[in-house]
Amino acid sequence: MSYQSVDALQQVLVEKIFHYAADRKKAAGRALGTLVEIVTYYALKSWGFRENVAIERALQEYKNPAITHNVEFSLHPVLRQQGIPLQEFTLPLTTAKLRRALDNQAFAHGDLIAKDAQVLSKAGVLRNACAFGESAEAFCIASVDEMKGRDCALTISVLSRHPFAIFECKRVGVEQGMKKGRNPSKKPNRVLMLRDLCRHRKNSVMPMDNSAA
Repeated sequence: MSYQSVDALQQVLVEKIFHYAADRKKAAGRALGTLVEIVTYYALKSWGFRENVAIERALQEYKNPAITHNVEFSLHPVLRQQGIPLQEFTLPLTTAKLRRALDNQAFAHGDLIAKDAQVLSKAGVLRNACAFGESAEAFCIASVDEMKGRDCALTISVLSRHPFAIFECKRVGVEQGMKKGRNPSKKPNRVLMLRDLCRHRKNSVMPMDNSAA
């Protein structure tokens, strides 16, 4: 089923899904925001940026570490990378288990301070771009490549803290009482232009070092 506009979809959510909420419009807006974030992540993944994506990281404003704000998605240069071949893991798949698997691959990660995280929960819920280690200059994420029963194959990427692109997801539409709203995407080719710009910047930043892999 399709809708003529974001506002029309939000109105359907207000009337048919969130009719019980104290603030039905706000609840519908938040639901739409979640859908936008899901679409954005899988668009970035389909464009080949899965190993560059960080989710909800705090970024500095005006080069001032005292002023930060979280962005939904940021893209970071890959400094080094390691694949973990298909092997059995007991769920939940935690930071400690990931670090032991990296030790078995002789992959250097001692410079990264461990963070409490679960790539896969005990119930098998996946956390995309799961960050499980940090240093002053880098952080590492885990991505699940394949699952067969209790066996998993993963890719571990160590990323620079400094992004080459960021994405903030906003729900843009026409407010009630207004005839026209802001439309930052009037031209359909802007999405493709954005994709190509990110690919260009990815190729222009620090190249990936596989020497430690």
